[in-house]
Amino acid sequence: MRILISNDDGAFNPALWAMVEAIKDLGDVIVSAPDRDRSGVGAGLTLNDPLRAKLINSPVSGVEAWGVEGTPGDAVILGLKQLSTEPVDLVLCGMNPGNNVGADLTVSGTIGAALQGYLNGVATAAISVALLADADDPVIGAAVHDLAKSMLGHVATLGLDEPKPFVNVNFPKVSDGPYKGAMVAAPSKRTPGASDEVETEVRGVRTIYWIKRPPSALNAASQSDPDTDVWAMRNSWVSLTPLDGGLTTISPKGFANEAVKALNRSVMDNAGQQTEQSAG
Repeated sequence: MRILISNDDGAFNPALWAMVEAIKDLGDVIVSAPDRDRSGVGAGLTLNDPLRAKLINSPVSGVEAWGVEGTPGDAVILGLKQLSTEPVDLVLCGMNPGNNVGADLTVSGTIGAALQGYLNGVATAAISVALLADADDPVIGAAVHDLAKSMLGHVATLGLDEPKPFVNVNFPKVSDGPYKGAMVAAPSKRTPGASDEVETEVRGVRTIYWIKRPPSALNAASQSDPDTDVWAMRNSWVSLTPLDGGLTTISPKGFANEAVKALNRSVMDNAGQQTEQSAG
């Protein structure tokens, strides 16, 4: 089996390599990711300019790695169509430091990269953690491994023309305590009028601007709704959202339930490690 790894934080981000370490025993792994941080570009593609890609030093032995001068979506397309010498069976995007939930799916470069895997007919998962340090948590590593293993097993049962799964998985903050399990969750909603913020900074004769997305922009009603990803994050549940090409939730049947079972088994089997870390 061949697995393509990408992200939106750049090919040198340590959270990407934590995921490579977690799943490297499952097959032949190749990395194709932006050569710099491209967070927040969503599903954007480079259509009117040439793209460049170069081999980079891989910190994991036996893993070929490419840095792509483009968007996360560009990196996945090049990985699938040009850089991988063999057909790819699974695309994993992440681990993203910072959860991708609710309306943020529309601007997330992690989700944008994953979308290109799905649109090109490959089983795909976007993986996000609350904090960069959480990417090294052994419970999360084991859960990502078992999710990927479950996806590869599922793909092996599908015909060439059958639709492949596309899931968005978010892990709550490790320091909030041991996980309670995993659940299928819908994206939360934003309150109309809960806009982003713009900060200004004067540098000499120029004024520059920073767009900020405050957590308060998330709908408070969604935070109390046990069917949403935000509720899952706030209550120590790993959330799994099955998506389609329009980034809309599809019926949680088939593989979504299978994947949640795999995550639940992994999380509960390794919960002791997380309890010890939280206590320490």
